[in-house]
Amino acid sequence: MNSESNSSGGGGAATFQARDFQKPAEPILSLKGVRVKRWRNQILDLPQEENIDIFLGDTVGLIGENGAGKTTLINCIVGKMAYQGSIERNFSIQDFGVQFQSNDYDPPVKVKELVEAVCQKSASNPELKAGLKEFELEELLAKKVKKLSGGERKRLTLFLAVFKKPKLLILDEPTSALDYQKRRKILHTLKVAMDKKTVLISTHYYDDIEDWANKILILDKGRKVFFGTIGELEERYPLYSLVRIPIEARGKVDSKNLKVIELDDEVNLGIVVQSEKEEDSFLALCQEAAIPAHREEKLYGIYVLALNEFREKGQEKQ
Repeated sequence: MNSESNSSGGGGAATFQARDFQKPAEPILSLKGVRVKRWRNQILDLPQEENIDIFLGDTVGLIGENGAGKTTLINCIVGKMAYQGSIERNFSIQDFGVQFQSNDYDPPVKVKELVEAVCQKSASNPELKAGLKEFELEELLAKKVKKLSGGERKRLTLFLAVFKKPKLLILDEPTSALDYQKRRKILHTLKVAMDKKTVLISTHYYDDIEDWANKILILDKGRKVFFGTIGELEERYPLYSLVRIPIEARGKVDSKNLKVIELDDEVNLGIVVQSEKEEDSFLALCQEAAIPAHREEKLYGIYVLALNEFREKGQEKQ
């Protein structure tokens, strides 16, 4: 059964109404014209003329710089924030899991007590024990929740979000505060747990989603830059690689035939190259000129290219 469109505006309270997902051909989540205004600032402004449809089995990478509107969008989807527009949720509340970027719960209880309460199983249950081991939580059961480190709390939150095998899982920076080894292990566990289910994952680590997401949603200052499949993204913004060099190297190496983009960190330039030969030639010039050069991950390079084109078009309209 389809859920009804849920929208709220002005200063009204956001509500969460969801119904059973029964028709695989329908999107499990559909967004249209979702807008949020804070004071006089439009912090989220999705297009009203098109839907952003997420289907069962999709893994959607949500990317954008800080302040792009990623967490705002997640808060609208889960009913934590008032908005205008339409969000259709075709799933039941029992089939939904979420991990927020920051967790406010500080209950005066031990990890074991919280886990048993949320999972509704004894800590001795074999399934629960296996899950606790996967997330490296078995040694923390006697610890008070408020005494957990940032990484420990993140692992606990992710475990609680996925244990009941939701059809839709929303993740907001799931691997922040984790070291590299734990990041890789947690990501593998999440991929296995959510196989053939639906994931919306917001992250600044592009390798978290490069081999997982089949669709990408890019936001910039609350506006949609791109939504579609990885293949469509690569077709629209073709590049072989993006090479990062210090901004003070501008003019010290020949890049006149290459597209040069000032990166948002304001200390580096991104050089867009379209072939292996072009990349080898440019890196050789950098080495000759003693200029440090770094080849970025391809998804990040495409993101930079898409964002640059989007902003250039915006300036042309002004």
